[in-house]
Amino acid sequence: MSAQYELCVSSHLTNLAEISDFVGEAASRAGLDESEVFEVQMATDEACTNSMEHAYEGRQDGEVHVCCYVESNAFVVRVTDFGKPFEPDRVPMPDITLPLEERAVGGLGLFLMHRLVDKVEFGRDSDGANRVTLRKQRKEALV
Repeated sequence: MSAQYELCVSSHLTNLAEISDFVGEAASRAGLDESEVFEVQMATDEACTNSMEHAYEGRQDGEVHVCCYVESNAFVVRVTDFGKPFEPDRVPMPDITLPLEERAVGGLGLFLMHRLVDKVEFGRDSDGANRVTLRKQRKEALV
């Protein structure tokens, strides 16, 4: 069993830097290279920003839990909040073929998350928790 790293912060956007550092350290320990670490950090930043801005509707008194671990040959980041339920199927995928001036502002978060990691899963637990699970395959197994 590999190590599991956990962090809990308030839903204040200023905590995104702490989350990024935390995930970066855990990803490096798990054997991800610099590029993979950056991709996981960016995907996690999107997930946490969505939690803070949408699930908690900008309230700063919510909690965001971030848990990192290795499962099989994947580095996993699980982001949990107890805000408003999220239904990813209701979010339209952005049309990235449109010229920039014709695109809607925002709406790229889910698109980026899917591009940056190998698998993105959304769920809502019976305890009312929203969970976003990000999986990034490691090129090399731990030594």
